[in-house]
Amino acid sequence: MSQASLSQATAPAGQQEIPARRRTRLGLRYGRRLQLIGFAFVLPTLLFFAAFKFGPMLWAVELSFTSFDMVSTPDWVGLENYERLAEDPVFRASLVNTFVYIAGSTVLIALVGLGLALAINTSVPGARACMAVMFLTNLMPIIAVTLVWRFLLHPFGLVNQLLAPFGVGRMDWLTDEDLAMPAIIAVTAWRFAPYFMVVYLAGLLAIPRDYYEAAEIDGAGAIRRFLHITLPLLMPTIFFVVVVSALLSSRIFLMPYIMTGGGPGDATRVLSMLIYETGFSYMKMGEAAAISVVLFAIMLVFTVLQMRIFMRNERGLA
Repeated sequence: MSQASLSQATAPAGQQEIPARRRTRLGLRYGRRLQLIGFAFVLPTLLFFAAFKFGPMLWAVELSFTSFDMVSTPDWVGLENYERLAEDPVFRASLVNTFVYIAGSTVLIALVGLGLALAINTSVPGARACMAVMFLTNLMPIIAVTLVWRFLLHPFGLVNQLLAPFGVGRMDWLTDEDLAMPAIIAVTAWRFAPYFMVVYLAGLLAIPRDYYEAAEIDGAGAIRRFLHITLPLLMPTIFFVVVVSALLSSRIFLMPYIMTGGGPGDATRVLSMLIYETGFSYMKMGEAAAISVVLFAIMLVFTVLQMRIFMRNERGLA
């Protein structure tokens, strides 16, 4: 009798070794049980996204190929909605306004947020208290923000009164075609830049101080330290801010809708407003779905291009 058989025969009944095949089978059962338990925990979230996010998205894509007025049965029209959009001057103007708004608000939010983070990151007394005060703008309801700024930007509002001592005449911020969009972009940056300031500040605090100390020993000034240390190491954070702020700006609705109503003319009408007006004012849900698909495709292409540019820059820095 071998040593293993002898030890198994002499061991108590409750302590005898389990055969290898049975151990493997028990391990598979236990692992499968853990997978089922994990899937059970995730299943409610998957069902929620399937029912309230991905399902409506797929339905909107299907609806964009139909003519639907929310009363009768949808009629399949193929690419007719997209062809009509290509010939619609209102859609083209809204598309241009959307690009202008995304570009302007994204650049301004990224620059203002970075500037505020650099200012807060100094050792000036009271800097953290100022950060807390500035972050309160991000906690205010968007409706309250837009209503307050609508009164502030009135021709006889506080903004014009503050500019009057500097020789600036009365400005029609929300009724001038050349000023309405820049005014909305400035309010957007005022609303969202403090949030991204906190994101920038987290990225700045993650940079080791040893890099700056070594650069100071080598005689590098503040500008060179920013260009050669802060900016390269902060590129992942900058990429995150640009992508998130662009996505946020692409679906903005309440701010231009309340402040200008899309006017004057079509100067501030963006695609999100056009989707609402086409679907619920003119009862053309097929065309509204087509506009939403176009907006989704634009942001998808924009995000993919930004990711490719970022990955290329990362490989270049490596």
